[in-house]
Amino acid sequence: MRSGLLYMNSLDYFSKLPGEELLPLRKDELETVYGVLRAGPNARGFSKISMKIGESEKEIDLGAKAVITATFPRPKNYMLFCMGAFSDGVDGKITGEVDGRLYFDERFLHFGSHVLLISNAPVFGERISKAIAGNKGIFGSKFFHDGFGLVQYRSLADYSGPKGLYMKDERYSWQRELRIALGAEDHLLNESGALELNIGDISDISQIVSVQALIDEPFRINRRRYAVVDGHPRLIDD
Repeated sequence: MRSGLLYMNSLDYFSKLPGEELLPLRKDELETVYGVLRAGPNARGFSKISMKIGESEKEIDLGAKAVITATFPRPKNYMLFCMGAFSDGVDGKITGEVDGRLYFDERFLHFGSHVLLISNAPVFGERISKAIAGNKGIFGSKFFHDGFGLVQYRSLADYSGPKGLYMKDERYSWQRELRIALGAEDHLLNESGALELNIGDISDISQIVSVQALIDEPFRINRRRYAVVDGHPRLIDD
């Protein structure tokens, strides 16, 4: 990756990945699911799912446990690149933050022995955008929204509603995931069905760090407050 290769697998790949049944790592059977509609009680009252057969005007109630699942139309051509991100949640803290220190979950070791820290996110994004623009066969979709986003986590066991690409079950929340999403036509995919997107060398904006080192020595977080004064950010002393 530091040489510029983003190896992107498909929704179809992540939904069927073998060998990860015991831990919530990369496999997610719901990756190809765009939304779920469930019959039964909900925040607005009660939902009922019914159907008509042929020209009949009669509706058949499918029952209180009926579920309709909508899937993405091209799961083998919808590609993801997944990273962890340091980002405040709705509570103003980063997942894993305790008393001003950021602790890493030991499950990260299942991904590998080292991570690549990106030190300049805007430049990283610019290089990705440039590589995408130069590749015919890469396409956008309303399903991708802006093409990237932080994953939101919630319990999906009884969830009813749209899910999209940026919602996952809460059991994956320790990963703090940021996703890059795009579409790729068949001729761009390798023999394994993955997209190899070359964005150019990024060694100038990245650093290789041992995962164990991050676990052993958590990051210290120093938050500062700024205000815009005369069009420029200015540090506000507490």
